[in-house]
Amino acid sequence: MRQEYVVGLDLGGTQIRACLADAQGEILSQVRQPTLAREGPQRVMDRMKEAIHEVLQGVQRNAVRSIGIAAPGPLDPLTGMVIAPPNLPGWNDVPLSDIMSRSFDLPVFINNDANLAGLAEHRFGGGRGTLDMIYLTISTGLGGGIICGGQLLLGAHGLAGEPGHTIVDPAGPPCGCGNAGCLEAMAAGPAIASYASELIRQGRGSSLAGHIAGGEELTGEMVGEAAQAGDGVALQSVRRAAYYLGIGALNLIHIFDPQMVILGGGVTKLGPLLFDPVRAWVLGHAMAPVQR
Repeated sequence: MRQEYVVGLDLGGTQIRACLADAQGEILSQVRQPTLAREGPQRVMDRMKEAIHEVLQGVQRNAVRSIGIAAPGPLDPLTGMVIAPPNLPGWNDVPLSDIMSRSFDLPVFINNDANLAGLAEHRFGGGRGTLDMIYLTISTGLGGGIICGGQLLLGAHGLAGEPGHTIVDPAGPPCGCGNAGCLEAMAAGPAIASYASELIRQGRGSSLAGHIAGGEELTGEMVGEAAQAGDGVALQSVRRAAYYLGIGALNLIHIFDPQMVILGGGVTKLGPLLFDPVRAWVLGHAMAPVQR
């Protein structure tokens, strides 16, 4: 039986990563290079093509089934159009699937990076064997992928599964999407850092205060490390994020009734500091069948 391959590419705001995998999902080769997004769409696409050519070295083209691209939204997976991602300047209505398909004479599929992370968890990770699951990635942004009946939920316009832009506090801070109090604006890494900075400016003592006094901007990673060391301000910031993440997760649970919710992304490196309060909040407010 002839071996068949697929190419996967992750288009990020800072890095482009490509891999070659076999039909069973085993990664055989991979490369990465900087995105350099400020140079514009054409230069970025040239680097994407270079990365794909590199992982295809030594592989017969007729043995490659397709190319899958994970890209930041908003995008339309049904047409393959990248609409206007905030971290890719100049990418306004770029027909990425068509461009890449013509370059390689292969079918090319694109989808939101968080959606595809959820699909990967379902097929190859912690969600294997489930029919209904939700994946949430909490990092610089907050996205997700929703699996219903074994299939990735896309919605009428390919935009389903944007939990980061559900509103959990209408009086909350502005979100990059234009609304206020979105889950992303309350619980993602920058939200954790912003709230810690606010507490310090109000006069709260913290090991992080020196960074702000020196003109340095706090990051979610800094606050996470301080929280793990027991810093009070950092712990309060993490607990606040966990509270809102619990609200968001519970809303999704009550809407979709999944078999499991999987949390991923850089913020989850906090481990029990994040997971324990989220789990406690969900179990304390979920309908009885969910608690079982």
